[in-house]
Amino acid sequence: MAEQKMIEVPFQQWVNDKELWVQLNDLMMQESKLPGPRVNLELSDHFAKQFAHPNLTDTGWELLVSWTDITEAEAGVNDPREFLPFCAVRALGAYYSYAGEEQQVVIQNSIKTAMNDSRWRVREASAMALQIIGEDDFTLLRQLIDMWEKGANRLEQRAFVAALAHPPLLKKKENTLYCLQLAARIMESIDGGGAQHEDAEHFRVLSKGLEYSLSVFVANEPEEGFVMLERFAKSRDARILKIVKSNLGKSRLSKKYAAQVAEILKEFDNIGKDT
Repeated sequence: MAEQKMIEVPFQQWVNDKELWVQLNDLMMQESKLPGPRVNLELSDHFAKQFAHPNLTDTGWELLVSWTDITEAEAGVNDPREFLPFCAVRALGAYYSYAGEEQQVVIQNSIKTAMNDSRWRVREASAMALQIIGEDDFTLLRQLIDMWEKGANRLEQRAFVAALAHPPLLKKKENTLYCLQLAARIMESIDGGGAQHEDAEHFRVLSKGLEYSLSVFVANEPEEGFVMLERFAKSRDARILKIVKSNLGKSRLSKKYAAQVAEILKEFDNIGKDT
């Protein structure tokens, strides 16, 4: 029933008529599947696709901006209203490649703000927005990450790797090599760094992202990827070793590249002997 209702929603009419915004808000919240473990991604996908064109009206733009401005105080985690900024951030990603320069700056700021949101779903929406941009044009995505990389905090770094660990973005070797190089720089920024200077929760979020994303990159370019994993397997930083070991345990590596995985795991045995 929910899927049928989603298909029949006249999104363009509702988005472009302010008198219907309340109706649209109510529908989105009602169908959000919140509170609950899994937000309505199908509806969010459908909504975002409505903005993948160059003819966004001022009214539609105003709606998206107003939804991205909904704070945690107004809509906390698992509140149905949290679905509105989640959808709006993704929709801004869909519109990004069609937007003018001034609007692109606003979208950049909105995505970066979402990367740092205290709500994990809104942070996830920022990564999804980057994926949409990258599917449209990987060069645009790379330009954004290159602009943001210097000085990026742990939550922003997590958004980068989560966005890039997306198979449709990794069809070209040059794209995957870029991902491996970026991931290596992030790992280097951790290696040997003082844990006491880290925000523990922000680092945990980044670590969780790195613990699977590296394996996605390595599986696409195993020759260069295993060289990187082997390099970091020689680290004496327990946080780095945890990330490497987690990736080696992913089936996308352990099943297809068992010999390479076993070879790198020997490094962990050597560390145990040294200590």
